[in-house]
Amino acid sequence: MQPQFWADTNWTLIISIIAGSAALAYAGDVLGLKYGKQRISIFGLRPRHTSHVITAFTGMFISVVVLTILSVLSDSVRTALFKMNALQQELQATALSLDITRFDMDTLRKDRDMLFTEKNDLDAMVSSLRDEAEELRQDLERMRMDAITVQANSLLAQAAIPPGATRETVEEIIAALEASARAEVAYKRSEMSYTDPGDVVLNIDHDDKAAVEARAVDSPDRLYVRALAAENFAMDETVTVRLESGISYLLYDEEETVHRKLVGPEELGFDAKNALEVFLRELRNEAIRNGVRPDPATNKVGSLEEDDYFETLRALKSMNTHTILNAVALQDIYTEGPVRIKILLE
Repeated sequence: MQPQFWADTNWTLIISIIAGSAALAYAGDVLGLKYGKQRISIFGLRPRHTSHVITAFTGMFISVVVLTILSVLSDSVRTALFKMNALQQELQATALSLDITRFDMDTLRKDRDMLFTEKNDLDAMVSSLRDEAEELRQDLERMRMDAITVQANSLLAQAAIPPGATRETVEEIIAALEASARAEVAYKRSEMSYTDPGDVVLNIDHDDKAAVEARAVDSPDRLYVRALAAENFAMDETVTVRLESGISYLLYDEEETVHRKLVGPEELGFDAKNALEVFLRELRNEAIRNGVRPDPATNKVGSLEEDDYFETLRALKSMNTHTILNAVALQDIYTEGPVRIKILLE
């Protein structure tokens, strides 16, 4: 810091001012002495007083010369001599502006804190409203579920389209499929309130129909087409139906065994009803593995006549030796199903 101070000092200006001041002071002294010896009087003053006046004017001249030189050579000196009041006023204005700025910053800081507080309150309110909305949505869903008459993906109707079918045949089959779907919806709704099939309104996409027709007309394969509920529907709602189609393969011939299993009453904890239920579940799973398309809503592939079910159950309860349960197809079973069987005990 110290070497830098000496290096930054304008020694030329300082030495010039000192030397010039000394020269002027010397000249003034010589001039005063000269006029004193000559006993010259100015303004009627005594010679001694005249010498003092000359010396004083010489000092004043030195000051004027020094200030002039400094003003010419230094911006800071000029500013200090001629603009000090303006600088002071500017400093006062700047200080006032700074105080105002600080006040504004404090106000903005308080406003920011207030906004943060309000934001947190609003976030809490939004979270509370979101929770209430979710509860209302769940309540509404439960209310709709209570009134649901047709579940999403329910199989409403299905039909087979023979190979080589004409367009007229395909259109007739789709029209019959639509009528069957309408009757199935009416049947489901009648559990809550009797519904005439003619009052059921179905909405089947025209593109779905066109796609099925384009695939089925003059097809070399036997096809199936199924009408499925697009979503959950309550009472009196228009039921949107989507069509599903595919190749229908013959999976089981009539009288062919679909599933068989050995059961025995000697087994520990044997329960006839449970054994029959397990057998039917295994039958369903095996049919699905072999290609039968289940009902997407219930995962069922068919049904067993109620009389056959209870007759088989009574036989299982009365048997006293190992028995084979043999499920036999009552008709040809294709990909679309249904799996209709009768159970024989061997």
